[in-house]
Amino acid sequence: MVTARDLAELNLWQRIFAEHWDAFAATWRTENGRSVPSHWAENVKRMVGCGDIAVGYREYQCEDCGTTKKVGFTCKSKLCLRCFKVAVDEWLQTARKVLFEGVVHRQVVLTVPIALRALVLADARFMRAFADAGARAVKELIAEWRPKQRIKVGIMSVLQLHGRGGNSNPHAHLVVSEGGIDKDGQWRTVSYFDTKKLRRKWQYHVLTALKKAVKGTAYEKEWTDRLGRMFHEYPTGFDVHAMPEKGPVERLIVYLCKYVSSPPISIRRIDAYDGQNVTYHYKDHRRGMVWETLPATEFIGRMIKHLPPKGYRMVRYYGIYARPIRERTHAKVAVTLQRRDRNMQQVAAYFARKRGLTPEQYQAELEAKFGDHAPRCPKCGSKRMRLIRVWSARAGMIYEAPGIGPPLAPGEPTAAAAMLPPPAPERKPAAPCQSNPARGGILPPCHRGRGATAWPIGVRDRRDARTLTAPRPHATRAPGENVGGHAGKKQRRRT
Repeated sequence: MVTARDLAELNLWQRIFAEHWDAFAATWRTENGRSVPSHWAENVKRMVGCGDIAVGYREYQCEDCGTTKKVGFTCKSKLCLRCFKVAVDEWLQTARKVLFEGVVHRQVVLTVPIALRALVLADARFMRAFADAGARAVKELIAEWRPKQRIKVGIMSVLQLHGRGGNSNPHAHLVVSEGGIDKDGQWRTVSYFDTKKLRRKWQYHVLTALKKAVKGTAYEKEWTDRLGRMFHEYPTGFDVHAMPEKGPVERLIVYLCKYVSSPPISIRRIDAYDGQNVTYHYKDHRRGMVWETLPATEFIGRMIKHLPPKGYRMVRYYGIYARPIRERTHAKVAVTLQRRDRNMQQVAAYFARKRGLTPEQYQAELEAKFGDHAPRCPKCGSKRMRLIRVWSARAGMIYEAPGIGPPLAPGEPTAAAAMLPPPAPERKPAAPCQSNPARGGILPPCHRGRGATAWPIGVRDRRDARTLTAPRPHATRAPGENVGGHAGKKQRRRT
């Protein structure tokens, strides 16, 4: 096993890898004559150890009841389903900084025949050539539409290596701006996407790029002629889908990020696991809902083979979204984009109403689907959690809040609980008439049946709890002392 953790601490996805990774690695070594790729083993080790407090943790303290909670470090592995929401948030923030505001975007999906998929996935150089060829095809299509204006659009390319069922299916999702900068620095709207022409251009650029990439490699002898024959085998080009995005582009970005930042399937799609076989389902475009049952080692191989090489960027930016020129280009058309942004907000509101959702409800829908990842108190459920300690097995104590003692042993009372005085004997309020216990009222439903002195005191409130139920002394003032209100006026008249 790749971890010494108790299996009860692992989720179903982690458990499958923990129990069968060694068997899969041995089978891979026998079939391929070499060990599994190092980045595979590294990602599995990190994923199985995700959330293990023996490796490191952040400790929080509830500001309402004083209960402490330890949260293990995340692994940030692309194989981990637990770290998926964090990756979505980070990538969404990055995309918002890159994509121009107020611009309509179109999703363009570029695919290749089944016979070509093995070559694209064989090496990182071929995947890079695959992604670059898609951007060149789109830029050439738009340049030929208005050749004298020389319009440059923005492109965000997302490379996806698998299909819905975990099968090998490399294809590129391009988020293309329906507008760009012309030779005079003016913003021009672009709504022209001839898919018939784009099919041929995509075929030409991807086959030409792959022929250059295989030169000098072990694949040159086998693939040079095969790539050339594909022009005749597919006379109409390779498959292309160009779909305008309706509504906010954030929905499209979140959809694409799910495929880049997480494994091919989620835990909810795993229907059964008996210790040896895994049954899962997915929705196929042609066959509808499909259920498959595989041995656990084969299931691991199907899921892990889509991990990109270490350091490879699955998301790339081209045209006016490229990093070197983006800021300079944005400054030229900032005023135009602000005006378009106001129009886009109206369009987004229209589609939100069409779906029956307001922007606030849509954000709540995202949080309900992916979770907000805010630490909650395990006792009272409060989100008012204060970070008090950060510890790592490698670096030791990294951070400790001022005034916080050493970590407590199991069963030892927390610092907040130790500050409270011992409870006084239980007594009933004399005249319950209000809901404030400080004035002799009844306790709220969550505290009924407990003594009046058990009213919770915050960590910052150091007063004795028994003073809350003590009678309030009436202050007496000397004649002539400043007294407010009508009584003060009468007293001042007498003096």
